[in-house]
Amino acid sequence: MSEHKDIIKKYLDGVQNVDRDLLLSLVTDDFEFERKGQPVLRGKEVLLAMIDNADGVVLEGAGSQRPTHKIDRMIEEGDTLAVNGTVLAPLPDGGQLEVLFCDLVTFRGDRISRLETYMITPAPPQA
Repeated sequence: MSEHKDIIKKYLDGVQNVDRDLLLSLVTDDFEFERKGQPVLRGKEVLLAMIDNADGVVLEGAGSQRPTHKIDRMIEEGDTLAVNGTVLAPLPDGGQLEVLFCDLVTFRGDRISRLETYMITPAPPQA
């Protein structure tokens, strides 16, 4: 497995475990995050806001309420890595939110400099 793929696995583990220090060590100071359809956010403070649940992505100390990521596939070319998979997030009512994602991750050296994410909810099962 490539170094970039290892870094992405560490990044997703850091999100799952709300490991601020690990996540900050994996991104550049001028890190950019773009959830497609929304404005581009810049800087490590953006990542900290997500970790601290300022945008509802991760809730520190929530135990099993944190989302989990299942990677289906990773494709790498040069300094860019495409990752697709599923995010599962437990809901307060006992249900589960399922979101399909595809991230395009740009690296500068061994750090993530940009993360562009596409997210959709899957279609309901056909009867």
